[in-house]
Amino acid sequence: MRYFVLFVLAFFVNMSYAIGVQSIRNFDSNRYLGNWYEIARLPNRFEKACIVPINANYSVNPDNKLQIIVVNKCNTRYNKLDIAFGAANFVESSTVGKLKVTFLPKWLRWLPFGYGDYWILNTDYDNISIVGSPDHKYLWILARTENINHDQLNQAIQFAKEQGFDASKLIINYPVQSIPVN
Repeated sequence: MRYFVLFVLAFFVNMSYAIGVQSIRNFDSNRYLGNWYEIARLPNRFEKACIVPINANYSVNPDNKLQIIVVNKCNTRYNKLDIAFGAANFVESSTVGKLKVTFLPKWLRWLPFGYGDYWILNTDYDNISIVGSPDHKYLWILARTENINHDQLNQAIQFAKEQGFDASKLIINYPVQSIPVN
């Protein structure tokens, strides 16, 4: 009986881990590649000192076509440029937006820890992307430019809420453009 209770408990804990969070299917990594600006994020320890501009650049690893090279850059409040070099690997397949990313030095990437979930939750590839983790701990709203309008941001925030993220804690990095009234 005790094992049955533990099994049921583990099942529900595991199910609650990813409730509401769905990565995109039919992901096209070639269209996702390039530069993205971080428009908003949930607070996290590794971006504590970051101020705008904050951006990420994604490219294919020439030595491993199934791996994405990640270069994150931000200015810091200490007047330094902070650059993080990482690699992202597909979890299921290259057409499912579930990746594991690491920023460990290359010589330590063989270790079984130091990888985080990086799930592409929604993207139109040309303007805006929403990225997060299945535990709702991490969330980023990315855009191809530093400027997005209220509607785009509100739609992204609404989508994040529907996936179970607490959007009230979002840090907005750029002023949002007003939509012209006709």
